[in-house]
Parts: sequence; structure tokens; C-alpha cells
Amino acid sequence: MVKVSETETAAECIYGEDCPLHAENPPFNAVTLAAMQEAKDIADGKIPGKWYHSLEEAREDLASN
Repeated sequence: MVKVSETETAAECIYGEDCPLHAENPPFNAVTLAAMQEAKDIADGKIPGKWYHSLEEAREDLASN
């Protein structure tokens, strides 16, 4: 862990309000947001996920689309 001062790490400095360096997460594009929502919906049981019994089965499914 990088120390900026005795009480502050580099991450605390960068993400702090009083630091001249400011880091922000870039906004996600629409495709990424849609994929994240789909993953959440699958995890919440709102839509079924796909399951495969082998890598070959998954590859065949990908090739058919």
C-alpha cells in the first residue's frame, strides 16, 4: 500500500475531495449496461440462464447463432 502521508494512502488521496488528482469510473456503454442487466435478471431468476454439459455443447450453441 502506497502511503501519501502518515494517515492517507494513495487511493484515499485520489478518491478524496481535497486531492488535486481525481479518478472517476468511465460511464458504461449501452451494450455493457444491457449485459449487466441480463446477468442481474438471470441471478434474480427473472429469466433462465443457459446451461451446458460440455464445452463442445457451448461451442455448438455459439456457432449456431
